[in-house]
Amino acid sequence: METSQIKKLKALSHNLKPSINIGKEGVNEGVIQSIKEHLERFELIKIKFQKNKNSKVDLAKHIVSSTESSQISIIGNILIIFKVSSNMKYRQIKI
Repeated sequence: METSQIKKLKALSHNLKPSINIGKEGVNEGVIQSIKEHLERFELIKIKFQKNKNSKVDLAKHIVSSTESSQISIIGNILIIFKVSSNMKYRQIKI
């Protein structure tokens, strides 16, 4: 992904609220499935790490690889990821 695309997605994500919270249970199959569903519907989402803050970089890598998405950034305890929706009616973001 190009720098200009990442900048655009960061700007678009600015007003988003976190749609997924990662708690003390960490990342399990149910959480991954929920993230996949949110990505399919919204394409660009924020994930907040409530706990596991020390391992957020590793968790972020796991989430990105499991969902086949692109990591846009980690700011504080918020991970921003993007994936183009496979459903044409949900495709809203042009990059």
